[in-house]
Amino acid sequence: MFTNPSPEFFVMKHHLISLAFALLFIEGVMGQIPIVDDWRYVLAKPMDGWSSPTFDDSRWRKGQGGFGTRGTPGARVATNWSSRNIWLRKSVPLDSIPTELALYMHHDEDVDVYINGILATSQHGFLTEYKIIPLSDIAKRSIQLGNNLLAVHCRQTTGGQFIDVHLVDADRIPQLPSAQLPTAPFVSDLITDWGIRITPENAWREYPRPQLRRDGWTCLNGSWDYSITPAAEHSIPGRWLGKILVPFCLESKLGGVGKLLANDEALWYRRKFSWRPEDNRTLLNFEAVDYSCEVFVNGQSVGQHRGGHTPFSFDISQALRDGENELIVRVEDDTVGWQLHGKQRPDPHGIWYTQVSGIWQTVWLEQVPTTAVIDLTIRTDSKTGTIRVIPELQGPTNGSTFQLIVREGE
Repeated sequence: MFTNPSPEFFVMKHHLISLAFALLFIEGVMGQIPIVDDWRYVLAKPMDGWSSPTFDDSRWRKGQGGFGTRGTPGARVATNWSSRNIWLRKSVPLDSIPTELALYMHHDEDVDVYINGILATSQHGFLTEYKIIPLSDIAKRSIQLGNNLLAVHCRQTTGGQFIDVHLVDADRIPQLPSAQLPTAPFVSDLITDWGIRITPENAWREYPRPQLRRDGWTCLNGSWDYSITPAAEHSIPGRWLGKILVPFCLESKLGGVGKLLANDEALWYRRKFSWRPEDNRTLLNFEAVDYSCEVFVNGQSVGQHRGGHTPFSFDISQALRDGENELIVRVEDDTVGWQLHGKQRPDPHGIWYTQVSGIWQTVWLEQVPTTAVIDLTIRTDSKTGTIRVIPELQGPTNGSTFQLIVREGE
């Protein structure tokens, strides 16, 4: 005989279904092994014990996996590696230990992999795709809850090269994410004596245009505030991240920041300067800013420029005020986009040229008359023994005269 279930039955059924889903969810989450692409690595043979969990790798370089050269079949290269050998270490956390633990790896060429100091596998030759590699029995027994050290040595002789290793559950092979481009440039320990002596007070104080030297000029090189915002944000930042040494780019060691600017980010500069305007005009000169920029003086836009290698100037006479003034520069540098960039790019394809973003040449102010010479074209003719000088003038030229003085010796 059929009877309608009681309300308590539906409540119990609902709780049982919820509990089943919760257990399935917990099993799925607890059984997942995270994909860890953060490695420490060196290219020269390390000290003995480098595969041990107690080894100190704090002075090793940081890099994102995998490591290799572009064009190697099946490789997801995030960090360029083109030498004969590489040693790598990373920590993989486990909140549970799957029954079918294995290595998921792609190697070109020979590789030794250690887990918690125990040799897990040695592979020879090369692969063209990621494959599951079983662990040795002794390596399986070394696996523990919490952090587990993965240490790798890969050797290369010729052709393409690549190494990437992950600890996985062989019954649940993960989908690896796309390789992440680095956010910081390669930093060398090398520095010249000149670089050691650089300070905000002496950074590139030479007059930047000796052919048309004027006495009334002020160098603005030195310590500036900087900030990085989304490129879609055009409001002046309310918070500044720190100091950058101009005229050294964002990525450089001398600049003091050492960060790669993403194509969807904007770089901001700010500094203050004192100025007492005279009857002459005041020009703000930039020798180079990579790549496109807008310049503000006391909150007023005074001009824009596009192109990372050419000097440019703005007449800021109307924006200046007597006393303290604020100068702000906003820069975008879509190095992966459609623009001139040479060999400087976030993904250098094995070329060791650091990306250049922002101000990377001298910034300076100068006083000029209403009508001023801004450039000279000099043409010589050895047959006739003549020199022709053609001035480029800025400002009204009616009634103006141009005087050329040729001196012998000094």
